[in-house]
Amino acid sequence: MPLHLEIDYDRGIPVYRQIYEAVTAALASGALQRDEQLPTIHELAARLEVNPNTVSRAYRELEQDGFIVGKRGLGTFPLAERPSGARAREGVLRAIFERATAEAARHGISTSDMIRFFQRMSP
Repeated sequence: MPLHLEIDYDRGIPVYRQIYEAVTAALASGALQRDEQLPTIHELAARLEVNPNTVSRAYRELEQDGFIVGKRGLGTFPLAERPSGARAREGVLRAIFERATAEAARHGISTSDMIRFFQRMSP
């Protein structure tokens, strides 16, 4: 399985989001091919030593955002086409936002302060 995934508990990003980001990065880089099966929820949970519900949440969001599809009896696979338009943009923006808010929280900066700063800085 070419999906390389390491969990960083000090990163301030929920584990399910780290899984989500790893899958989307592997798809974007070509490390995970469109015809390759992802590990099952239980396989990945065991490998990462996390609760299967955590992996399930990541897979559910990846499916909702159009990156993967579960095929009953066959497994979970990347979709043949990458999500485009608003769905893809929403997924990318959500990942950026979550990373930024986690980093801001580590420095004692509230989300509202961060948003006000971004609004001041935008052209």
